[in-house]
Amino acid sequence: MNFYIGNSVDEIDRQEANVEFSDELINFIYQMREQVAFDMSKLYKIDPYDDVEISENDLSQIIEICNYILDISLLQNYKELEEGKQMVQDLVEIAHRAMSRGLGLISIGD
Repeated sequence: MNFYIGNSVDEIDRQEANVEFSDELINFIYQMREQVAFDMSKLYKIDPYDDVEISENDLSQIIEICNYILDISLLQNYKELEEGKQMVQDLVEIAHRAMSRGLGLISIGD
């Protein structure tokens, strides 16, 4: 899935920078959910096969989850560790950019 800045699918600019987030990474985070005492559901419940609107109000939680994942090294056993960490960091950055523009994110599924 790819994350774009915008409030609806119709208003995103597919030429604008976006963040790719692999299905394998979402699945890995989902599988790790019971091993941590932090609610990561706002991230792992994003359907990787559908288009999903993430409101500006939810972005701070997404950022918190991503920072938590990075801070506790949750991805240490992920097969593509560096790539996974980069995807999570890129999601934090695009979420900050969206918030600074007063917008949400749109996840475009595969």
